[in-house]
Amino acid sequence: MEHPLLKKLVTEVQRYQNKEFLKAAMAVCALSANSDDEISVAERYRIDYAIASEPALQIFDEKKATRMLDDFIFALQEDGNSAEEILHNKVHSVAGDHKKARTLMRVAYLIITADREIQNGEMQEFERLCRLLDLDPVQVWAQLSERNTASATNDI
Repeated sequence: MEHPLLKKLVTEVQRYQNKEFLKAAMAVCALSANSDDEISVAERYRIDYAIASEPALQIFDEKKATRMLDDFIFALQEDGNSAEEILHNKVHSVAGDHKKARTLMRVAYLIITADREIQNGEMQEFERLCRLLDLDPVQVWAQLSERNTASATNDI
């Protein structure tokens, strides 16, 4: 039988070890959603969905993640380029971990494609995020598009 305190300790250690990943994920959400200079309802819904359903984010308190996201969005709207640079640095901190980097780009893709209208600024931000994570933006976009198309076909 598993001891409740041990389970809680394991969860706390996972949160602590992945705190930088949470910051990077919320930075990706804020940057992706704000890349077309407005955050649509569809984009916000996709962000909330990603926070609630992405396995790598499920160890975190959803309310804390949402507060962090709101703070990042507010900073982008108030401080513009300065906040953008700080958030890009948070994303770059995950560059050495390929699995986490791919997860972040899955989240970015979900947000950017949420309203089915992909703006130039959104694609530029997607490419910038990929470069920060040492990923090939063309390859990542193609793989995510292929996966999304296959998923949509399976839903029919």
